[in-house]
Amino acid sequence: MSSAAGNPGLRAAAIAGLLAALSFTAGRPAERTPFKDLPPAAPEREVIRSVLELPLDRVRRGFTEREWKGEGFGGAWDRARRYFPDRTYLVRPGTYFMTHGFDADGRLFMEIHDSEYLGLCVENLRTFDPGSIVEEYRRMRGTEDGREAATFRDKVGRLEPFFRDEAALGGLRKALGEAGVLLLLRELREENYHMLAGGLVHEGMHAGIEDATVARLQAEFKAGGRPVQWDELRAFMAESAYHGRFCQWAAGEISAWGKQIEAALQELEPQRRRPNRAKFERSRARCWTFAALARLRMRESWQSVQRIRALIAGFREDYVRRDPPADVAGLLAAQDRDTAAFAEAAGKAVQAAELALRPLEDMLDLWTEWAEGRRPFPPPVIDSMGIVKDLRAIVWPSVPAEGSRALMERAKEALETVRTP
Repeated sequence: MSSAAGNPGLRAAAIAGLLAALSFTAGRPAERTPFKDLPPAAPEREVIRSVLELPLDRVRRGFTEREWKGEGFGGAWDRARRYFPDRTYLVRPGTYFMTHGFDADGRLFMEIHDSEYLGLCVENLRTFDPGSIVEEYRRMRGTEDGREAATFRDKVGRLEPFFRDEAALGGLRKALGEAGVLLLLRELREENYHMLAGGLVHEGMHAGIEDATVARLQAEFKAGGRPVQWDELRAFMAESAYHGRFCQWAAGEISAWGKQIEAALQELEPQRRRPNRAKFERSRARCWTFAALARLRMRESWQSVQRIRALIAGFREDYVRRDPPADVAGLLAAQDRDTAAFAEAAGKAVQAAELALRPLEDMLDLWTEWAEGRRPFPPPVIDSMGIVKDLRAIVWPSVPAEGSRALMERAKEALETVRTP
């Protein structure tokens, strides 16, 4: 059984990753709308603008400043920002994730397709707005099929009752503080922004080459004159490297949230002797919040894992012809092998984390029964100790980053020999 097969969350993420790599619709002509012509409040424009306006520390997660600048990611990001909105198009229905093309005058433009990723970000933008989340969740609960409400409950976990009305949300603000609630909603609202950021880095890499050179390389490859499309190799591997660094960063985040859960559980222990309902509710809400944030990072990192695999497979299928240079063929084969092993290990780590978080929620339910007088004793301390042990035991695999970087460098060297004077 695959890593995704036994976990509904992983299955959903894997499906989303697959859809984003394939065609979404067929039979309908695509409509290309310049982002500059969309209303400022159009959710698709607002999402892309929000991604491009993120503070840099929330874009280059996993990168040092030196790596971000020295390896070309910073320049690619800056170019993508300059293309928006004047030379960036929204394509409906979507066929790809993001791509590029040339205007009649030969100038490069970017396309952002109406993909699964973009759709998820639009939904999150609407759902997790601090001023309207209660009303939005009420709308979801009133729909006939209930799928949106079920997805909402999956994301917020045991925090769900706090979003049923404004008074309940006030209780969450009292327990977490206003800053804590805003942090939670911001992270949920920006889920999968890293997917869009990776795609923008990909397209920004193309924009770093002279437009005429990109056009010539693409034409020569299509005509069979080159075994590898070098501009695509560099861009594909840049996006792969971006997601690899993100996975590394996300693993650290999940571990950090685990330590916060451990600290919140320790806060509960004095309650055995001197019950204090306000302190109990604060510690419980913190545990639930850190669990929701850990699951968020697990979903995002799994999306990145699936995207890395799709990038490797997609490049080999579309941009490599027979008899590529031996070093490129070897690097691609090694990268495919290493990312497959990484995906399997990452899936096991995600499942181990989920298996630690579920007993946490069950145990907190018992604490709640005790605090409400429906149980004579809180759960034994050994239960907390077991959960902490399981959280500490999770092993996140090392990201196979060197393969992507080596292929980026190989493509860079090849591009230096074919640039237009």
